[in-house]
Amino acid sequence: MPPTLTISDIHSLKRNEALEILAQISRVEKKTFPTNEAFGFGEELWRKKPNTRVLYATQPKEGGRSELIAYAVYVRQKGVALLHKVCVIEAYRRQGVGQQLMSYIQERLRKEGCQYIQLWVDKVREPARALYQRGGFKEQEEIPDYYAPGRTGIRMILDLDRDQ
Repeated sequence: MPPTLTISDIHSLKRNEALEILAQISRVEKKTFPTNEAFGFGEELWRKKPNTRVLYATQPKEGGRSELIAYAVYVRQKGVALLHKVCVIEAYRRQGVGQQLMSYIQERLRKEGCQYIQLWVDKVREPARALYQRGGFKEQEEIPDYYAPGRTGIRMILDLDRDQ
């Protein structure tokens, strides 16, 4: 059974709360991705980027606190969203967390009138590709050396209108 998640948007938080979540995300990001692919999770994401959304998933812990277990970043431009980052903390992978987060994102964007979600994924990241395919994404093109020499990028698209 998947963990019980609470999915939130950092833009719904006060500044200090948002900065604490961004700091937690930043620590996970640095552990999970190569330095050249690590995303900068600074205050500007909370304050100045109206089309950028940072979502995070938490799970209740003992003592009433909650624990960060996943996050995602996307940018909306009219009817298209570019999903920049989806990350599930390693200890929670293969438990349905990514699927819950992706379903939440799809539903949220559909309600906001978005027609498509696009993303890029490294060809060798099979678990990520499988997650996106289960969510209805279709592989559209491959670009050799997209991430680095020898690392192919695959562009995937989800048509939110068609896949309801």
